[in-house]
Amino acid sequence: MFHFKHGRHGYGGPWGPGGGFRHGRGMRGGRARGEMKYEILECLLQGPRHGYDIMLEIESKTGMRPSPGSIYPALQMLEDGDYIRGQERDGKRTYEITDKGRELLSQRERETADGDEAFDGENIYGIIAEAMRQVHGIKDAVKQIARTGNMESYRKAVAALDKARRELFAILADHI
Repeated sequence: MFHFKHGRHGYGGPWGPGGGFRHGRGMRGGRARGEMKYEILECLLQGPRHGYDIMLEIESKTGMRPSPGSIYPALQMLEDGDYIRGQERDGKRTYEITDKGRELLSQRERETADGDEAFDGENIYGIIAEAMRQVHGIKDAVKQIARTGNMESYRKAVAALDKARRELFAILADHI
């Protein structure tokens, strides 16, 4: 894995040495403060889930897996506020959204539609989240190509990845 060794952000660039976003400017794991509860509620609209399953679902949507240290306190807060209901099932605690949780999501959607909390497409955090989703998709595509066992397809994929890497460094070079 490549890490930036120098520059304004130090080792690892703005993403930190572990590859995850590390700025503290209102973000937790690459998410705006308060966003985790909405991501959890959106996951639970699909039906009851346990904590780990919620983490995986958020990762599949955003490209970034929240840590247990962010998911479980958020689940507890949502449960304490009666936005979700937790219960033991097959040795695991599963959660489901309540009517109050659905109302909270509806209220948020109305506020976003009214422009109160509109997403700024040029917001650095949104751009980074989208980049992480793209990287996650690329990783999945490469895995699928590798599973075919077709060496020619794999060589083409490696060439495409190399080209993308070079283009990304060219973009970086324009701004140093």
